[in-house]
Amino acid sequence: MKKRFLALGMGALMLLPALCGVAACGGNKDSKTYNITVWVGEGTDTLTKQQIQRFNETNEDGVTFNASVRIVSESKAVGDASSKPQSCADIFCFAQDQLARAVYGKLLAPLNNGSVNAITSSCDERSVEGAKIGGTIRAFPLTYDNGYFMYYDKRVVKEEHIGSLEDILADIDAYKGEGGLPRNFSMNLTDDGGSWYSASFFYATGCESEWTTDDEGNFIDYSDTFKSENGLIALKGIQKVLKFSKYHASAEVSDFKAGIPSAVVVSGIWGYNAAKNALGDNLGIAPLPSFWVDANGNGQKDEGESYQLKTYLGSKFMGIKPQSDLYRVAYLQKLAQFLTNEQCQKERYEAVGWGPSNKAAAASASSPALNALKESATTPQGQYPTGWWAKLDVMVGNAKTSAGDDASLNALLTTYSNALNELKKS
Repeated sequence: MKKRFLALGMGALMLLPALCGVAACGGNKDSKTYNITVWVGEGTDTLTKQQIQRFNETNEDGVTFNASVRIVSESKAVGDASSKPQSCADIFCFAQDQLARAVYGKLLAPLNNGSVNAITSSCDERSVEGAKIGGTIRAFPLTYDNGYFMYYDKRVVKEEHIGSLEDILADIDAYKGEGGLPRNFSMNLTDDGGSWYSASFFYATGCESEWTTDDEGNFIDYSDTFKSENGLIALKGIQKVLKFSKYHASAEVSDFKAGIPSAVVVSGIWGYNAAKNALGDNLGIAPLPSFWVDANGNGQKDEGESYQLKTYLGSKFMGIKPQSDLYRVAYLQKLAQFLTNEQCQKERYEAVGWGPSNKAAAASASSPALNALKESATTPQGQYPTGWWAKLDVMVGNAKTSAGDDASLNALLTTYSNALNELKKS
């Protein structure tokens, strides 16, 4: 019955152009104005208000949106909406790894043919694939830049050292400038949301964690190789950072202006303007470095012992909350098409540096931050249950206090693997 209802809903949406011809495209007979709430990422609220106003002035349907625009982090939007579905915005932006959760929570209205055609014809194929659950496109690609790289202070880290984690840490440790004030290495490798960054070590060594969903966003199977020799190497690389005396657990570019400032911050596109403001001409930007593990115990880096860190790379999306009024949801989709079109994505790139998912907009978007991401070793952003991130968080958090011998680290990997088995059963 559920699939039949969905088919009827999609059929009704497909008939909306014909319905508009009869009803003069009004949401009801008396009004074409809709009061809506929109959630967007930091730094884009004013621009979004301006873009919605332009839609109001230029759309041919005579529809006006009276929009309340709020900043809600893309990493938290789906969680906030899941806990209180009634308070979810009509349009909300969220990170790609939250898509299955949004589908499972029935937070997304089905997209009509016009929306699907607009997405497939204009967006990067990778962002289109990322927008699918069960082979169906569920949301509008807003960016294709959701990854991370390295911001660094060129006064501290030598350019010839940016490809080596060990050389970077040595530069930071040796730095005596600015009155002898020390510098930190900032990367979020904590048990509180650090899994998105710590995964880069596991993917560097060849580990995989792939999760399969059904059409409704349920996680039904997984394949995970973190508990392995390669996973052991990854944990040793993570420990190298965690036990560095000047390690700071953060992914905030504001660390460049902290009381004890950082020389390196691993973060993403969203931090570019703040990093530039903090360091000016001293700002360097580069892909993540490689690290090495002394597998032979000889103290020398032998062939095959160097591992290139890999960032996730995916999209941020714009979704539409399910609506009881089919006209309203159709017009909301028209608005979302507008807000994710070439012009609006170009404006977003120019304002906050976000990398477009729109192919035409992306062709003309170039910045040191985007270039670093394009040059990075990457792994495609997948879908993962909330519990997976939490289990990885716990393992990495425990790595900081682990003795670091093979037996201790393998015990952490075993605990993690057993936790995944229990997660699958639930």
